Amino acid sequence: MMDDPPRGSVSRIDESVRALNPWITKFVVLGQEFGGSYDATTDERISRLPVFVPRARRILECGCLEGGHTALLGRVYPHAEIVAVDVRESNLVKARLLTSVAGIRPPQFLCRDLETAELGDLGHFDLVVCVGLLYHLREPWNFLAHVGALTDCLWIWTQVCAEADVSNQDGVFRGRVYIEGSTDNPLSAVRPESFFPTIGSLCDMLRTVGFEDLHFLNFETTPNGPAIMVHATKEHFLT
Repeated sequence: MMDDPPRGSVSRIDESVRALNPWITKFVVLGQEFGGSYDATTDERISRLPVFVPRARRILECGCLEGGHTALLGRVYPHAEIVAVDVRESNLVKARLLTSVAGIRPPQFLCRDLETAELGDLGHFDLVVCVGLLYHLREPWNFLAHVGALTDCLWIWTQVCAEADVSNQDGVFRGRVYIEGSTDNPLSAVRPESFFPTIGSLCDMLRTVGFEDLHFLNFETTPNGPAIMVHATKEHFLT
């Protein structure tokens, strides 16, 4: 693990952070707060991971936003090689800054459209983390097919469609189309519409690409409807 930055560098960090305003993610360096209001260090969607996946040498984080979860992954798995991907270069600029002062092993950051990109060149991963991404994709089954070829272990938190709200069927998958906000908003998708599958259709998507062992760890209600956390593994996955 890296050492904390020297105290004299705090003013330089403040300069760099201000140059990239506005921020969503809050981070702390030597007792001083920077960035926005969202504190990723308290997010149980990441901090719970080691209970279910105690070891991981290579981790792919899909949709890293400003690097808050990336930094937490680096603390939870201090010896892991982390590859973090996001579709917006503006997010990655912030993520590089945030993680550079987080005292973790430097991650590798890549700018790719996760709905369409072929990911085979990235190699195999012990764990793929997908928190807050899947419900921003218009065709999430394509993304799951891509990452399904890279790992035996997938960790997902996503919005889903309640059965009472089903209004669309894309092929064999049922759910509803969600109209996204401004594509300039880093918390929104890069396409005007996304697809929320039902829990049953999400299970079908995962099983289609080999994830037979599905553990539903959490069910909650959000302003946009229900959300779930899933630990999905293939039959030959070993912890």
